[in-house]
Amino acid sequence: MNPLALLPTLVQATTDGAQSAVGTKAEELVLHLLGQFIAILATTRLVVYVARKLGQTDVSGEILAGLVLGPSILGALAPDLMHTLFDGSTSQTFVGISQVGLILLMFQIGLEFEFKANLGTSKKSIVVVSMVGLLLPFAMGYLTAPWFHERLAEPRPALFGFQLFFGIAMSITAIPILGRIFMELRLSHTRVAALSIGAAAIDDIAGWLLLGVVTLLVQHQFAPSKLLFRAGTLAAYVAFVLLVARPLLKRFVSTHLRRRGGLQASAVALLLLVIFASASITSLIGVFAIIGGFVMGAALHDDRQFVNEWKTRVSPLVNTFFLPLFFTYTGLRTNVGSLSSLREVGICLLVMAVAFVSKFGGAYVGARLVGEDHRSSLVLGVCMNTRALMELIALNVGYDLGVLPRSMFTMLVLMAIVSTFIATPLIRWLMRGEERDPAPLPLDAPSLPHGA
Repeated sequence: MNPLALLPTLVQATTDGAQSAVGTKAEELVLHLLGQFIAILATTRLVVYVARKLGQTDVSGEILAGLVLGPSILGALAPDLMHTLFDGSTSQTFVGISQVGLILLMFQIGLEFEFKANLGTSKKSIVVVSMVGLLLPFAMGYLTAPWFHERLAEPRPALFGFQLFFGIAMSITAIPILGRIFMELRLSHTRVAALSIGAAAIDDIAGWLLLGVVTLLVQHQFAPSKLLFRAGTLAAYVAFVLLVARPLLKRFVSTHLRRRGGLQASAVALLLLVIFASASITSLIGVFAIIGGFVMGAALHDDRQFVNEWKTRVSPLVNTFFLPLFFTYTGLRTNVGSLSSLREVGICLLVMAVAFVSKFGGAYVGARLVGEDHRSSLVLGVCMNTRALMELIALNVGYDLGVLPRSMFTMLVLMAIVSTFIATPLIRWLMRGEERDPAPLPLDAPSLPHGA
């Protein structure tokens, strides 16, 4: 018998007040959450398997699995099952767990930024490709946003905040998934791969800084005094992390690894305490808690022995449990069926067109300016269009702030998914003939990043 067939009965039993062996409300809550987790993990593995068969990366399947469990697919095919599985009784707990996982994901994203390796010897080319590939789509998004704003249903969000977040949505790039694509396609040795990863690294750092500034602007309704205070406080905290906390943490980590020969539970517990404290501080400052996780990860990114230990001992749980939870959390907010008219579908296609053309055009023009040939510039344009997890995080921030209505949130999520799905086949086609099997890696070599 298929275990998934028992899920509706299991969940319905808890919502009807059925008593477990313990018979407490806590046990009923746990049983309901376990039903959700089983559904999420089983669906994710199934969709990832299908995605692999279609030549996609694992993270593409993980993103799609989130949509499968939401109103777009499960809600359309079996609405009673979806509402039973993800009813209001566990919503706050589910959101809380997914947000804690997101803080850990942002810490890991910060760890992925190997600045020296990514920048390499082509610093000028990388900077030009990154800056043109960031500024052009942001400008196009900002300038076209009023047209899309006028076509939103009432009540509309404030135009300026909508413009800022729409510009950010157009300019985001996802560095970790690019590394995975190049490794899986056996193209990581190429110069284009190095340029793409380096440019995406700068893009993401600039993007998160910009997201923090925009969050401050929107939250405080553009009041200069509050904005300057929050920005100054955030700058002071980042300076404290880099100048005071970072040396102390690096000394602790290096001493621990030298004495223990690896990352032990005691060190993981202390690092989790530091990560959650950092997230709490940035939340109290007035920007999202995820920024605190990212700042702490970036502060420790250059201790590659620690990064490899974290990837080995902690990342598998974050990637296989918390990451699917976040994608499901996003999928539950996304309803493709809400695009119920040809007019809304047409607007969605225009959103995708602005995103693809502006990001592709910016990266292509930047690459040509620094002397890259036509084919390499095309590849860079495709790579910089890959958005995936990074885009979804930014969109959830905009949705929580109320500047992205549900209909536009859905359109931008679809744009992020489509841009991620088309990247792999286009890169494979454009770089055909350049594949090379990687040389055997030493035992202490960095592991392949997992994420988007």
